[in-house]
Amino acid sequence: MSHVRSRSTMGESALLSIGFLALTGAVLAAHSAPATGYELSLYTSTPLSFWALFGCALLISLLVSLEATTDWYRRLALGLGGGAAMAFIGLPVLRGYRFYGAGDALTHLGWVRGIRAGNFQPTELFYPGLHMLSTFIGVTFSIDLTQATLLAIVLFSALFVLFVSLSTALVFESRYSTIVGAFSALLFLPITNMSMFIVAHPMSQAVLFSAVVIYLLLRYLRSQISLFSSSAIGVILTLTSVGLTIYHPQLAAHMVVVFLGVAMLQYLARWRWTDHPIASHRPIYGQTVILAAVFLLWISNHGFFADVITFAFSNAIQYFVGSGPAAAGGSVGSQSGSLQEIGASVGELFLKMFGMNTLYIVLTGLLFLYLLFRSDAELVTKTNGLVSYFVVSLVGLAGLFGVYFFGNVSEMYFRVFGLMMAFITITGAVAISYGMTHISKNRPTPIFHSFSVTVFLVLLFVSLLTVFPSPYMYNASPHVTEMSMSGHETAFENRAEGVSFIGIRAGPNRYLDATRAQRTATDGHDGSITGSEIEDGISDQYNTSRYLTVTRNDYEREVSAYQELRYSRDQLASISSQQGINRVQSNGEFNLYVIRGG
Repeated sequence: MSHVRSRSTMGESALLSIGFLALTGAVLAAHSAPATGYELSLYTSTPLSFWALFGCALLISLLVSLEATTDWYRRLALGLGGGAAMAFIGLPVLRGYRFYGAGDALTHLGWVRGIRAGNFQPTELFYPGLHMLSTFIGVTFSIDLTQATLLAIVLFSALFVLFVSLSTALVFESRYSTIVGAFSALLFLPITNMSMFIVAHPMSQAVLFSAVVIYLLLRYLRSQISLFSSSAIGVILTLTSVGLTIYHPQLAAHMVVVFLGVAMLQYLARWRWTDHPIASHRPIYGQTVILAAVFLLWISNHGFFADVITFAFSNAIQYFVGSGPAAAGGSVGSQSGSLQEIGASVGELFLKMFGMNTLYIVLTGLLFLYLLFRSDAELVTKTNGLVSYFVVSLVGLAGLFGVYFFGNVSEMYFRVFGLMMAFITITGAVAISYGMTHISKNRPTPIFHSFSVTVFLVLLFVSLLTVFPSPYMYNASPHVTEMSMSGHETAFENRAEGVSFIGIRAGPNRYLDATRAQRTATDGHDGSITGSEIEDGISDQYNTSRYLTVTRNDYEREVSAYQELRYSRDQLASISSQQGINRVQSNGEFNLYVIRGG
């Protein structure tokens, strides 16, 4: 028996050695092929060798973690998988991107630079967490703030993977829980590219950080200390709640809903179901009050969030009484119309973007229904009643989702959905772990494990394809090149007084935010020219002079990703040859034109 075990251990050691070598090779393959210009898709532009070695590392991680003979090898295997995931999320850094993230991300980069330059204090921002962390990384490791910001995203992603796996094991203890939790987290279900992104976007990183809060909350609930006693876990949960509020008050408001739901369920259990495990859990009444108080204190200095909440609730009420907005979710309908114009299927895009989310939502629903109708006392005992907290949390968040949706508050309902997916990732992983534990009792383990590895590899492949925007989702990469960044900076430095900028689909306001590094966002340079206006003659559209910026990103986005939906190839190509248009700056990735208005 010891001889067989020794051979098994040697095999695991050999596989793990190959896995870590593959991961190292993947990192080197990506780093040795830096981007030389704008890349429409991070996936197709990254060397095939990276994907092959990355896939090999994930495969070995799955195989060894499921078949490991000791906890030590299982942890090493999971570490290998986590390292592979971080290499994936860190591809913009490995590939030498100047920055990754247009739009809001550039404004946040400007705020990071502003804090570092001392132009304003972090407390002047609504949500300074990401900016403070990025500044800390940049200063500590003496690296450019653009790279520090990208590394902060990798850090939050790592926290999400770690604490989702720990939370899954805490809810349901089995040999599969940590493994399934970790690989479920690697699907990055909260990142939907609908108000939730893998770029510098504080709400997105805050939702990933919520996995830490969920884990600490679960640990606190299971601790055996009385209501009025403090504990290390209680202090950490309090500090984390404060940090979450500072990081993003809107997420703190959403977590207040969760805490209130849990507290109400605990009160009800102590009153009606004294024999239920929840009745013995540590109350979170004090933690709920602390989180709510910190949130209210913070927003008292920043009325913006209170205004958003008031606006959402009032609009939702008006909607249901018939006097609110005519249609909820108008942006979704608009995007659906655009997809149909280029011959794409809404159902196809939904499956690509939300297929894995739907699967885990179904698994969560089945778990809830199983506990409700089967009254499985063994499963309730094994989960220590913790699943009930996820039920009330998701019900509360679903109500909040409805308020945002019917309140017609931009696409903020997708932010709530992202937080819901953090909870659903854990419950879905619990459902899978329970199923695997039950099935493995009756079937040969090697065959079952081989099947499990295959399924998870397919899930990872399908899900990771949608983490970064690409033409696969009829979108373009928000890659910001060195030449695009420097081109904008030069244009801003040398512009004529009083002449404003316009762009393709949007003006260069965000680039100016990144360059100015001031707390107040830029306005006045957000104009754009349409495809039909280009065709009719650009100079005829304006009475005064304008600057027009056209980047390689603009061209690839409109022609390749959006398939000439709003701007045709010929329209964009005609800009440089039109009368009244003079190109005054060009570096291959960025072109600046002066429009002599009529």
